[in-house]
Amino acid sequence: MWGLEYALLFGAPENKLELLDGQTPLSFPFPDRDMAEAHFAEWTETLCRWHGVAQPPRVEQTAECRKVELNNFVLRLFARPISLRVPFDGDAFLEIHKSFWRRDLWEGQPPGHETGWDSALDYGDVELNLRRLFAEICRQHGGVESGRVAIALSDTVAVEPDQYYFAVSRQECMIERDYFHGVPHIVAQVLSPATRSLDRGRRKEVFRRAGVAHFWLVDPLVEQVELHELTGGEYRLVAIYHAPDDFRIPSFPDMTVRVADLFDTQTKRFIEWRRRDGQSELEEELEEEPEPAPPWLISRDTRMGLAYLMVLGHPERRFEIWDNRAPCVLAFGSDEEARFRFGHFLEDICRWERSPLVRACNMGPSVDVAEAGRFQLTRRGRHVWLDVAVDARKYRELLEVSARRDSWDWGDRP
Repeated sequence: MWGLEYALLFGAPENKLELLDGQTPLSFPFPDRDMAEAHFAEWTETLCRWHGVAQPPRVEQTAECRKVELNNFVLRLFARPISLRVPFDGDAFLEIHKSFWRRDLWEGQPPGHETGWDSALDYGDVELNLRRLFAEICRQHGGVESGRVAIALSDTVAVEPDQYYFAVSRQECMIERDYFHGVPHIVAQVLSPATRSLDRGRRKEVFRRAGVAHFWLVDPLVEQVELHELTGGEYRLVAIYHAPDDFRIPSFPDMTVRVADLFDTQTKRFIEWRRRDGQSELEEELEEEPEPAPPWLISRDTRMGLAYLMVLGHPERRFEIWDNRAPCVLAFGSDEEARFRFGHFLEDICRWERSPLVRACNMGPSVDVAEAGRFQLTRRGRHVWLDVAVDARKYRELLEVSARRDSWDWGDRP
């Protein structure tokens, strides 16, 4: 069985988190109808337990699907897939998305850039430029490249790097022509406010232990590329390059990269066009000092349950597994707000796990930790972290099922 946590953590179609009429749609495939029915019953029971509802809701049966609704959560069983709609407050949903791009909410920002906002648009442009570069590596040298597509890296790890290159054939590294397995030769991460510290820390360590030979850190904010090479089981910083530089790709010395090309963005082109037209207002607006973060990002009156952390707590919508734990994190305006949200998350966890309310252990200044069943909850200052115990082998099974068309048989759904 895949528990309901798998649907909340990995059920966003193509990693897209949308809000439609106050609900975020998730979906989950199954190899056959019997398994889908068993999961529908199990997930309904979990929803009831999580929300403290003793009497199971009535199951509605139509020609299209079975449906249960509980506290605005809607679970539907179609021919094989299950659709889950998760309710969110619209203002909170948007504030969480924006928070990932605000530098003063996250650690590890470059000196002199501790405040302000990074541009999600520029981030996407740099990802696209990397994609073009890696496609050229494949054109000249063979192999397979992709980005933001799941890799079953090992029996305990699954990742979704921004860009990666396998120096092998498709048959050797792909799952049903849709996903990947094994260890890439090169991984490139594009840094953003919420991930700068992660990419230099926990995520980098994941790739080191897996044996990724070449690890790139690409930072649009300071237009810098760091090349790290695995030597003797440890990453060694080979070089740091900036926008005026060129460099040769390790392992492919015949290929030269113009760093400026990696950081060619729509914003820069638009500013240059405005400058030539004698208009500089946009550039001045981008340089304005932002207002400090408010002590409460989201209204205290909005109760943020566990679903906010499990579904939305993924910077850059990156859904990964490290050592059989799925990490989630949200940043809040202050320690006070984080402590307040921590309490509500913990209440939900204990109901989910049929546990008496667990008391958090204070592990030092501004650090609280609580654990119940498969959930480990940690507050560090304004950040709340959740690590959910999952099985990366079962996640690989999910990728195999997801890649088969018949797993997505919606029946006569219009």
